[in-house]
Amino acid sequence: MSDVTSQYTTTAPLVTVGVASFNNASYIGATLDSIRAIDYPNLELLVVDDCSTDDSVAAIEAWLTQNSDFPGRLIANATNQGVCRVCNRFITEAHGKYVCLIGSDDIYLPHKLSTQVAMLEAASEKVGVVYSDVAKIDPHGKITVPSVYGTGEVVPFAGDIWLPMLRVNFIPAMTTLIRRSCFDVVGLYDESLAYEDWDMWLRLARKYEFLYQPEVTALYRIHGGSAMHKRRAQVAESSLLLLQKHVGISAEGDEIINEHTAYYAEVLYLLGSPASSEWLARRWKSKRDMRSFALLSLAKLGIPAHTMQRVSSWVKKIRGISS
Repeated sequence: MSDVTSQYTTTAPLVTVGVASFNNASYIGATLDSIRAIDYPNLELLVVDDCSTDDSVAAIEAWLTQNSDFPGRLIANATNQGVCRVCNRFITEAHGKYVCLIGSDDIYLPHKLSTQVAMLEAASEKVGVVYSDVAKIDPHGKITVPSVYGTGEVVPFAGDIWLPMLRVNFIPAMTTLIRRSCFDVVGLYDESLAYEDWDMWLRLARKYEFLYQPEVTALYRIHGGSAMHKRRAQVAESSLLLLQKHVGISAEGDEIINEHTAYYAEVLYLLGSPASSEWLARRWKSKRDMRSFALLSLAKLGIPAHTMQRVSSWVKKIRGISS
């Protein structure tokens, strides 16, 4: 046993490890096996299945039966509730001092909890979350990106992370370990949103500091059924809605929010969302340039983006012929 974990042989605080399950019957077994392999001595497993239409529930029940000596249970929703309600059910049912949540197609590494629990136990109460690096794997489990932070696309921050988090969501959700008591202060996940993590990190960051553990503790699986590869319009609109919660906190924050609003409003228009007019009007208030005016005008006239793209292509062809 490592020096980090040996201090917890008799007094290890309980950690509740959650699995958000939906239609990943072919992967859920590997996810559960990875949780069982975690080298931390005091944890409970809680799987919340969101009315999967494949064999996920049967696979989970079979795993729990085969691992009856392991402290785990399943909550199977009778109807599909959405990821934020799944997260809230997990939080309200969790008994642990600390909680973490993983998707039913991802993998935890054995050292996921030992160092993170030690970090939070040693930290003051103003620290609410610790997170780490993550690797990406393909559908077959082959590592495709050994370190997300190693790519340089995003960088980790620690301490007061509210402004950096407002710029971009840089935290891999499955790598976090959170004090359960933090949710008593900031509230549960916003069930009106299409996805859960960015909004929660921002709300937590307004009340708590974050710690960063500079090593990979989880494997994020990318495949055709991954949730964030779908529902682009819902994700864009949810991003706009959650950002409005943080307007007025600081001038720098408002500037960042205006930049996001300009971007996501245009995304909604390009995707043909009827909500684009409202958000493009907000963009026009803060960004009075010709592009903002043109986009708002087109949206109000009901001219879809694909029509303008065809017209633009046609004009370019005509210019090519006449030149």
